[in-house]
Amino acid sequence: MTSLAATMIVRDEAAVLAASLRALRNVVDEIHVHDTGSTDGTVSLAASLDAIVSRGLWTNDFASARNDAMAGWTADWVLAVDADEQAVADPAALRAFLAGTDADLLLVEIDNEQDRSAFTHRTGRLFRPSAGEWSGAVHEQVVARSGRLRVAHLPREVLHLRHTGYATEAVRYAKCVRNAALAQAAVDDLVAQGATASPTAVAATLLDLGRSLVGAERRQEAVDAFETLRELFPGTREWLVATDFLARQVLAAGLDEVCLVLVDQLRAAGAPPMYCDWLAAQAIAQLGDVAAAQRLLDGVTEVVDTDGRRYETTALRELKDLLGSLAPAAY
Repeated sequence: MTSLAATMIVRDEAAVLAASLRALRNVVDEIHVHDTGSTDGTVSLAASLDAIVSRGLWTNDFASARNDAMAGWTADWVLAVDADEQAVADPAALRAFLAGTDADLLLVEIDNEQDRSAFTHRTGRLFRPSAGEWSGAVHEQVVARSGRLRVAHLPREVLHLRHTGYATEAVRYAKCVRNAALAQAAVDDLVAQGATASPTAVAATLLDLGRSLVGAERRQEAVDAFETLRELFPGTREWLVATDFLARQVLAAGLDEVCLVLVDQLRAAGAPPMYCDWLAAQAIAQLGDVAAAQRLLDGVTEVVDTDGRRYETTALRELKDLLGSLAPAAY
């Protein structure tokens, strides 16, 4: 029988851990919790809920911690879950899918419910540890141990995760500040490597840095990181996502003409047309042409960004309603 284990890295997660562990019951064969220095009862709570607990030092590297969490035991498949996530699964369908797939890495849908804007995205969370391992100090990803990973999408009805998010804005901000520091350290390490540094790693790390700086509200530094990435790595996926983030930053700053230039670049690079229309409509509305913004939004039925995040339709509906209320005043 195919064995399936869940693994998570934790530190001071007692407030949310129990719900995550209970949701995994009857879904996986065993749960491994790797603690990196909790002082709030996380370890005893995990043990009381039948998790297998290991402990290690925090080295400012998420991938290293996730790899440490898999040390000393084996399973055919590993499901990586965060303490503030809850699995929603059909256990029988999940076992059947795993038994029948030839993939090494499965992309799992995650519903982010308490972020600033609720959205759903897919990311690699279920994989064969014989084929993959974690890489990246921040915003870590599963990479091949050798060769290339065979990747497939896991149907939502088989398994998806609910990310309940950070309990308070202060906690969210603190974690973004931490991630920004980790990303900056990773950038510094790559700079020190000079010409021997992997271009792929440099692009990914600059993107991580920019994203983390946005969350840490260091917006000019975020813009600088995105612009550096755009200059160094044109034509890459990282360039596309960085341009998207940059467009949103200048839109929020009221630089509407700049946003429209960036939207044109996104269109030319193959970004989702509806997403481009959604961004452009906001800039055009802020410039005062409500009717033109409405025409753009008429054809938008969903908002999916360049990184695959699918946003709730609530924000789209609210924007359409707002423009509708402003329309009479525009004539």
